[in-house]
Amino acid sequence: MRLPLSVSKARGKSWTIAASRCERHHPDDLTPAERREYDEQSHDDRRRDWLAGRQAARKAVATHLGVPPTRVRLARREGAAPNVLLRDEDATSRAMPISISISHCNGLGLAAVADEPARVGVDLERAGHIEREHLRYFLSAGEWAVAERAGATLVWTLKEAAWKALRLNDATPFSALRLAIDTTSTLRGVWLYGDWIPAAAQSWRVSRDLVAAAVYVESSSQ
Repeated sequence: MRLPLSVSKARGKSWTIAASRCERHHPDDLTPAERREYDEQSHDDRRRDWLAGRQAARKAVATHLGVPPTRVRLARREGAAPNVLLRDEDATSRAMPISISISHCNGLGLAAVADEPARVGVDLERAGHIEREHLRYFLSAGEWAVAERAGATLVWTLKEAAWKALRLNDATPFSALRLAIDTTSTLRGVWLYGDWIPAAAQSWRVSRDLVAAAVYVESSSQ
């Protein structure tokens, strides 16, 4: 299986996507704060997934900035993606103006980064986990045809990634976000409460069991 690692320049947009497979637990290179976060995970599978996501995030940031992964620090934020810090030679760390999104599932981590004010979102989902009777809860009329053609999991994954990129929360109904996907299953943009927001996306069938998507938006007032 080939995992995505790319510097994408879709329609003039520059963003970096990376993945990491965590076959075994290697938490020794974590900072004390990261180790506490790792230990807080409720069981081994969650610790494995958390570590895979963190490894993918460091890889994405390091590739995007052209620095060794050992210089990348990720500072926890409650209810949001971590802050990106870059460690200098004098052991001080400085915040980087970077948008980051992380997802993980089944021991695979996926991360995307872009320079602010652009925003990114990523999502990993198990293929086929969306029941047909549940589609009406998250699909708009225009998204039904895409789900029939390309699969409901792809639409769900793109929508989750867009949700993260726009930094939406539970106060926003899922129906307020609609995807504009063309006949080639390419995301052209999204509508949020009827307002048009240009967007770009990449999606993958990572394996027989996993579908992945990453979404890039220039900026949003949300």
